[in-house]
Amino acid sequence: MKKTRNTRQRGVILGILRESHEHPTAEMIYREARRALPNISLGTVYRNLNFLRDQGTVREIRPSEGGSSRFDGADTPHAHFHCAHCSALLDIPLPPGLENLRFEEEKRISAVSLVDLHVIGSCCGCAEGATH
Repeated sequence: MKKTRNTRQRGVILGILRESHEHPTAEMIYREARRALPNISLGTVYRNLNFLRDQGTVREIRPSEGGSSRFDGADTPHAHFHCAHCSALLDIPLPPGLENLRFEEEKRISAVSLVDLHVIGSCCGCAEGATH
């Protein structure tokens, strides 16, 4: 396996993701990272996000209806709720049992490494707006 080093840029990006509960886009992370690292480039942000995603440190959340990918630095198992109207993206708990999902009877599956559940619907703000 190729040896990698933790760079200051990667540390800043990961810090932004760990502190944020908004699931920022790469562009949002870039704007925030420039406060600590004025010379950081958007390309550096993308490369580090891809690296962190590939290492399993952060999750990339791709919207179902176009738009920019969003990133999640939370390290606890959870699902995501997507509002189909305003594009809000919220963390929600996994239904009981999903974090330890197994398929003993399914011969085509060897192991489950990640459960990535996306629930799509209307948030309370959009549902209230529709009733008025």
